[in-house]
Amino acid sequence: MAAKKQMERTRALLAKVRQVSTQDYFQALCLDTSGDLDVDQTSVWTFDANLQKVECQCGYDALTEKFSRHQVLRQQDCPRYFRAIVEENYVCAPDVADHLATREFLESYFKPNGIVSLLDFIMHEDAVPFGIICCENRRGIRQWSDADRNYLRSIATLTSFLFLPAARV
Repeated sequence: MAAKKQMERTRALLAKVRQVSTQDYFQALCLDTSGDLDVDQTSVWTFDANLQKVECQCGYDALTEKFSRHQVLRQQDCPRYFRAIVEENYVCAPDVADHLATREFLESYFKPNGIVSLLDFIMHEDAVPFGIICCENRRGIRQWSDADRNYLRSIATLTSFLFLPAARV
């Protein structure tokens, strides 16, 4: 009986959460993640149907306290990164200039944005990638801890579960 009541409460809570717009959820997610992990930038990206590009749906810069969106990264410009994120489900690059998967877009993305460290986790819909949650640091090289990785993995999993149908663009 107690399990049935708990299941009913969980269903009611999920119904409430799903009433929040995807954009509002992504903004709250970026704000909270930025604060919880003390990172300079947090963003949520979604893949196109062919996994040939990702587009930023919501980015938050904690240093300027501004949101942005619509930046695009293409697989043809950074194939190692795309392969790594899709096959490994995450990219952990304490130094983006020294990581094989991130080095290829050092000049086009990281240097212009002042980014030196990155931690990304993929989001899935039925084992098919649909998005990425990304944390980036500009203040210096960041040695991402196990706690950092576990936190971001949990956020990616939760986001996959809650918003996967609405997040696909």
